[in-house]
Amino acid sequence: MSVKNQKPAVDTLANILAGGLALALVLTPRFVPPCTPAMETASPMHCHWTFQADLLLALATLMVAGALCVVRHAEARRVVGGVLALFGVLVIAVTQPWGIGLCGSSHMPCHYTAHWLWLWAALLIGNGVFIASRARIPADKIIPADPWEVGEKPVKGAI
Repeated sequence: MSVKNQKPAVDTLANILAGGLALALVLTPRFVPPCTPAMETASPMHCHWTFQADLLLALATLMVAGALCVVRHAEARRVVGGVLALFGVLVIAVTQPWGIGLCGSSHMPCHYTAHWLWLWAALLIGNGVFIASRARIPADKIIPADPWEVGEKPVKGAI
C-alpha cells in the first residue's frame, strides 16, 4: 500500500471512537438499567418504549460506524459522518418530553440511564461532525477546471 492511500492516524482514531460510542449506546441500558423489575407495571412505562427506540437507533449507529471500516472516498466519509451525527441527535430527541419521553419523576433510574446516553450521543455528534469535516473533497471534483486556465482550447459551440 502506498503512502498516499494510507489513512492518517487521526481518521483511524475517529473511526474507532465512532464504533466505541455506538457500542456504548447499545450496552449502556444493559449495564445501567432504566427500570428495575419491581417498578414494572401491567403496561410498560414511557421509558420502556424510549429505550427500545434508542436500542434500534444504537444498532443502526453501530452498523453505520462499521461502514467506516470500508468507506474510503471523501464523499462517502462525509455522508457517514453526517449520519452518525444525525443518529446522535435522534438518540437525544427520543428521550425528550416532545419525543417519546421519560418517566415524570426525575428520581427514577431511567433519568440516570438517559444522562449516560446523552453523554455518548453528544460525543457521537461531535465525532460525526469531525469525521465529516475531515473528509476533504478535491477541488477539481467540486468545480471543474476552466479550459482557458488549463491551457486547452474550448470546443466550438460548447458555450
